[in-house]
Amino acid sequence: MIRLRDTVDETIHLSVPDALHCMVVVDRVDCDHAVRTFHEIGDTSPLHATAVGRATLARLPKQDVEELIARGLERFSDATPADPDELRAELDRIRTDGYAINRNQYRPGVCALAAPVLDENGTPLAAVAVSMPDSRYDADREPEWGGLVVGTAAEISRRLLGA
Repeated sequence: MIRLRDTVDETIHLSVPDALHCMVVVDRVDCDHAVRTFHEIGDTSPLHATAVGRATLARLPKQDVEELIARGLERFSDATPADPDELRAELDRIRTDGYAINRNQYRPGVCALAAPVLDENGTPLAAVAVSMPDSRYDADREPEWGGLVVGTAAEISRRLLGA
């Protein structure tokens, strides 16, 4: 996470799922920018509205995703994927690309890219994210940032597996 922070010069955080209820921030590495995103350890966020949540959802069994959808998808901003078909399509994109993107979908002015940390069976244990203010988000850099966050998540996964 420190290497990723030093590479992108943005805040990095690691969140774990609390069943299908929410994501919980368990670690973070802050950047040096005067204006940056901030996540307290223990902060929670909804799975469908955040990059860490959708990175996790994309790797869960379809029945879990459908259970979450059946409970209703709260809208936090105009950009929140609150339509079930929109969320399903976004999860398909995440499975293809390997990372999730959040552009003001939960907190206004906050953007993030995240990838899942997986166990040996491909079950998501956590998600690592690059988080930044919308003012520094550059859509043209999504593939670059996405690749970096996927690489970091894969390295964490390998370390957890003792590789």
